[in-house]
Amino acid sequence: MKKRLLRLLFLSGTLITMLTACEYDFNVPVPPTPKPPAGDTISYSQDIQPIFTTNCTGCHAGSIAPNLLTGQSYSALVPTYVIAGSPETSQLYIVCKPGGSMASHTPAADLNLIYRWIYAGAKND
Repeated sequence: MKKRLLRLLFLSGTLITMLTACEYDFNVPVPPTPKPPAGDTISYSQDIQPIFTTNCTGCHAGSIAPNLLTGQSYSALVPTYVIAGSPETSQLYIVCKPGGSMASHTPAADLNLIYRWIYAGAKND
């Protein structure tokens, strides 16, 4: 009887641990991106638009907002999805960074360019 009780307690404890433990920790903070150097220049047409053309226009080509096709993307993004000078509060950066809904579509180097472009004022050049 004692062995059964001990076994039952052990299995209950194991089951409770399994049900309350989580393999994934979704609250891991993402380290902040370092501030770009003063005078950092990113060209929208040469650095940012190619990211959208390569990674995003498969879905965001007019039927799903924002429209990221060449010639349409800048006006679709600024100021609705991009707050010039503030990447951390810009929806574009938020969805592309780790933990965001588009993170799997945004390579780290591209994310860095997007961050730097927004931080530098999100200019259309």
